[in-house]
Amino acid sequence: MTTLVERLRRLSAAVISDVQRNLQTTYAMDPAIRAIVPGVRLAGPAFTVLARSGSIITVHRALLEAPAGSVLVVGGETAQSPNGALFGKLMATQAALRGIAGIVVDGPVRDCAELQEMKFPTFARGATPHVGLNRVVGETQVVVSCGSLIVNPGDYVLGDDDGVAVIPASLVEKVVAAAEDRLAKEDDFLARMHAGEHLTDMIGFSALIYGKQEG
Repeated sequence: MTTLVERLRRLSAAVISDVQRNLQTTYAMDPAIRAIVPGVRLAGPAFTVLARSGSIITVHRALLEAPAGSVLVVGGETAQSPNGALFGKLMATQAALRGIAGIVVDGPVRDCAELQEMKFPTFARGATPHVGLNRVVGETQVVVSCGSLIVNPGDYVLGDDDGVAVIPASLVEKVVAAAEDRLAKEDDFLARMHAGEHLTDMIGFSALIYGKQEG
């Protein structure tokens, strides 16, 4: 049987964002949170990490606690300060060995070339060669702000080259089913476009563009 995460991984962040527009006001992270490893998709339930600025030790704590299949979501307002990387190649190796699906960091990471070679799904606000040196241990499995979006433990995360979308756990079944329907609709649009129809006609924009203007 296909699992929910497998179904989610077949979708895109864009489609997930589209179907959430009528369900909630925020559903995608700040565009500054970008794929450090292009071409790799990230999907799974969030294991949240509340780290102080440069507190790489908090992410090490998460590497000890997070279950296989989870996505580390490292957030908190202070995590956004570019005060040292919170993740790198050694930690990615440990994460992969633990079966962790990937990481989203509201802050910098490092060892980008090695992360790309490993193809470990990594999303971050940027990169720096300077390692985080803050030894204050933060919290795990609490509500965090990551990429200007509130993420709860167990929310579902989908990341690709467009960015990161988050689905509340209470909505995930509904959103995934709606996204699958939308993807089928997009496939139909593509077939009709190749048959000669115009996209603006199919989505009703032609009337808006060329319709009679008021006043």
